[in-house]
Amino acid sequence: MLTRFAPRFARSAWTAPRRALPRLAATRAVVPAAPMPRALTTTAVVAKKKKGGDKAAAEPPADVEGQLDLDALNEKMTKTVARCAETVQGLVGSLGRVDASLLDPVRVQYGKDAKPTPLHDYATVGVRDNCLVITAYDESSIKHIERGIYAAKLDLTPRVAPEEGEGVLVVPVPKPTGETRQQLLHKCSQACEHAKIALRNERHTAQKQLKHDLDNKVISKNTSQKEGKRLEDLIKAHTAQVERIASDAHKRLQN
Repeated sequence: MLTRFAPRFARSAWTAPRRALPRLAATRAVVPAAPMPRALTTTAVVAKKKKGGDKAAAEPPADVEGQLDLDALNEKMTKTVARCAETVQGLVGSLGRVDASLLDPVRVQYGKDAKPTPLHDYATVGVRDNCLVITAYDESSIKHIERGIYAAKLDLTPRVAPEEGEGVLVVPVPKPTGETRQQLLHKCSQACEHAKIALRNERHTAQKQLKHDLDNKVISKNTSQKEGKRLEDLIKAHTAQVERIASDAHKRLQN
């Protein structure tokens, strides 16, 4: 009985592996599915981002601010001219004039660490003939007042006047001479020259600020040229004012 069914059983057992082999082979064929193209795509995206980053780095920083302010510069130049005019007016106005305002430039420093303050904080000033009479509120401040008059360089020589009372200084105002006029003229010329130097220094600073704004692309080249022209117009106008001050002083001192 077993002998008769043995060949059939053997064939069944033999064919089973032959049927299983194709399924195994098919399973192995599906395994090598690697996402190689995705790696290439990722590299391309990274390169694109890097290129964009280089472009952004080449642009100027967003927080760069312009330095040139022509309105502020005009204000500074105007103050420079005003100081020059005040100085020259004080020099020319003092010629042969006996007035308490002659001592307005005087500053008194009472004590080593004290801040210099105007003369009227320490004394009164009166006029008698061709002299200025200074009466100190405190007799101990007389030497400090005297020192302040010399420091103001007004070409005035104070002297203590005990006959006038304690704490009194008398300041003779000399009549103008040819030498006095020349000295005043020289001082006026110096004051005007110092004003011109200050204006040139302010222009030099403004030119550096304008270059900074152009180099950092805060303004365009066209705007830079317009601002440069405005700058030159400002310096010319204020320099002309200083020259008029010098010319007027020269005329008044020569007459």
